[in-house]
Amino acid sequence: GVCYGVFYKHFLLHGLNISLALQYTITNSPSLALDPYFRFYWLLLNTAYVMEFFLQTLVKKGYLLQSSMLAMQQVLMLASSIAAIDVMWRKVLWLPCLLSLVLNFTWRGRDLQHTTTVLIFLYALQELHIL
Repeated sequence: GVCYGVFYKHFLLHGLNISLALQYTITNSPSLALDPYFRFYWLLLNTAYVMEFFLQTLVKKGYLLQSSMLAMQQVLMLASSIAAIDVMWRKVLWLPCLLSLVLNFTWRGRDLQHTTTVLIFLYALQELHIL
């Protein structure tokens, strides 16, 4: 529902992307794409997205009930969410997530500006050795 969407958007999308951009500037760690936990999460997340469109097509053509589609989609999103927990704990910085969330509720409909603002602000703090 709505809570999962907000969580996903600010922690696993904006938060993960900003965290990785900031961590890349301060560490010489290997690529996240080499991390087996991230690969598992990414595979499940993309499977859920592809299946969502495929299942919607089946519903539109009358081959599948919407309630069945929603149940299958919830299972896929639950699996990708469970896989995301490890990625979130090890790779996501909480400050970008929380700032993204606050901006979403105070300055709605401007995702690109939110992400850019948070990234630049935190990068500046990092360069000043405040973060």
